[in-house]
Amino acid sequence: MVAPVVSILNMKGGVGKTTASAHVMRVLYHQMRKKVLLIDLDAQFNLTQSVQTQSQYDQVVDDGHTVMSCFEPLPSDDFFQVKQSDQPPPLASEISTRLRKFGDGLEVRLDLVPGSFELVKYSMIDHAGQLKNASKYFKRFISQARAEYDLVVLDCNPSSSFVTKCALENSTDVLSPVKLDKFSVLGVGLVDQLFTHLGLSPTHMILVNGVQRNGPISPVEIELRAHKKFGPKVLVNRLVQSKILSADPSYTGFATDKGGPYSNVLRQEIGKIAREISERVWGA
Repeated sequence: MVAPVVSILNMKGGVGKTTASAHVMRVLYHQMRKKVLLIDLDAQFNLTQSVQTQSQYDQVVDDGHTVMSCFEPLPSDDFFQVKQSDQPPPLASEISTRLRKFGDGLEVRLDLVPGSFELVKYSMIDHAGQLKNASKYFKRFISQARAEYDLVVLDCNPSSSFVTKCALENSTDVLSPVKLDKFSVLGVGLVDQLFTHLGLSPTHMILVNGVQRNGPISPVEIELRAHKKFGPKVLVNRLVQSKILSADPSYTGFATDKGGPYSNVLRQEIGKIAREISERVWGA
């Protein structure tokens, strides 16, 4: 069975995209016993920085094992030119970093293709033919990855960029984290408009994020869940606001591995989200 591809995207930043990409998918891999590949497609590469130390990342860059190798052969020294080759892209398993595994990691593991600031190069190139070559290379890379893994997750930047377009064109599903303010909800609507403009129809899921564990449901959430178009796309389970999930410059790794008060409760709550995503993605 060819693996589904889930893009994590909201057209507004600061909605918990990295939290969904890293921590929710970390629980999903563990709970569902799947081979999961994370690909950091954001030029700010917050996902990568949250789970890799600087020294680990420096080694990845030296080895040429960043997301740039998903779009063109490396090394590519020209910032305004896409390097071409008749050779196939590298296998994701060859360039990814193993983050977690069960046993020997052949059947159940969580891998990452680290991000890179160099992705901004594709917003600098205005030659359609050049970008088409990069798009075709990426499509082939994703096709290979879908044969290697059970699930491919693309952490996207919050913009309608070339890289975002590539992600959506290769996605079966899109997960949009949303915080309960009008700008965040508007960002979800813009994602849906982007599907229309690109002629795409992936399954769209919306994850409500940053709510109080025992707080009342806000009017914004009530309105969102009652929305004729978006209501059915909203996941039943919500991601609560938690200090464990907050960015901590002194900690590198998955938030759910930290331990401490409420950590078990949080893992159980995220586990419900992971199961619901699994049901929507795999239909079981």
